[in-house]
Amino acid sequence: MIELRKALHPVLRAIHSRVYFQRAPDTAQFPYLTYRFEVTTDGEGFEFVTLDVDGWDLPNDGDTTRLENLMADVKRELDKAVLTTENLVVSIYLDRKLPLEDENPNIIRRKHIYQGRLFERRES
Repeated sequence: MIELRKALHPVLRAIHSRVYFQRAPDTAQFPYLTYRFEVTTDGEGFEFVTLDVDGWDLPNDGDTTRLENLMADVKRELDKAVLTTENLVVSIYLDRKLPLEDENPNIIRRKHIYQGRLFERRES
């Protein structure tokens, strides 16, 4: 999973400077992105990735434009992307886009869920 993070994090950081794995610190400035993923195997040597990228914003006026533009940038970079490191290749496709509600009604959230196929280099 470390290799997958090594492939994903720089791509997300190129989109936005405030990107956090799983959870942002309480001191994080808005807007920001968080991401998490799950890897499952099909028993035949293939692995599937479910990647969630959440966008968070706290606009003074409730306007969602800044967050919507940020999430459009995420989609532009990740949908149909092929990420490669020395040890893996993962192809990613957008599955769903969801608006989320937060406990704080002033925080605006969006979630993109991506599906992917992961191919790891096997040591011989």
